[in-house]
Amino acid sequence: MDFKQLSYDLKELDDAKGVIVAYANAYNNKDSDGDISAYGSFDKTVGENFKRIRVLKDHNPTMMVGVPLVIDAKNSYGLLTTTQFNMNKPLGKDMFTDVKLMHENNLNAELSIGYQVLQRDQKNKSIITEYKLMEYSFLSSWGANELSTVQGIKGVQSHYGIMELVQKAYNLDYSDERLRQFETILKSLSNEPSKDDTLNDKPIILDTLKSFSQSLKLK
Repeated sequence: MDFKQLSYDLKELDDAKGVIVAYANAYNNKDSDGDISAYGSFDKTVGENFKRIRVLKDHNPTMMVGVPLVIDAKNSYGLLTTTQFNMNKPLGKDMFTDVKLMHENNLNAELSIGYQVLQRDQKNKSIITEYKLMEYSFLSSWGANELSTVQGIKGVQSHYGIMELVQKAYNLDYSDERLRQFETILKSLSNEPSKDDTLNDKPIILDTLKSFSQSLKLK
């Protein structure tokens, strides 16, 4: 199974229902692999295999975040998906809230499809005329490399408003586990060390930041 990623602005987000409408692929556009998805290339797979198509986090088959309500292969721009997130499950709730946070801070959401190419145009092999779609994934990416390569707390605060972004995230409707992660990060980014803090604590703080960034797969 291969993967294709698309970065775009969401078409619609329903906070009350936990529903997101978004494109998982674009037609007639050369992607980073040099491929062009032809209009109609998802018609057969969606029509025949809709009930088998999964919605995952980061293409992990053990991490299902919701279910597709509608997959519109006839949309003129691309493969338009309507996804119901499982808001009763921390994984689904946190992924939905991650996407909401990105959207509200003018960051593009990231989707990727898991697929096989069944047919290409005979005259132009870069054009894919038929896909087999197995799943589409919401990717846990905030578009900021810096957290994975930070050299110090001061450096983190100076890059792309990371502290401000985490503060906003802390006030959203995340699961208790994710909120505890945010609380740890906010404390580590604070300019007001507690009386118990020592110089030896800094490596632990950095490890916490790096662990958190890896859990979100920041890019």
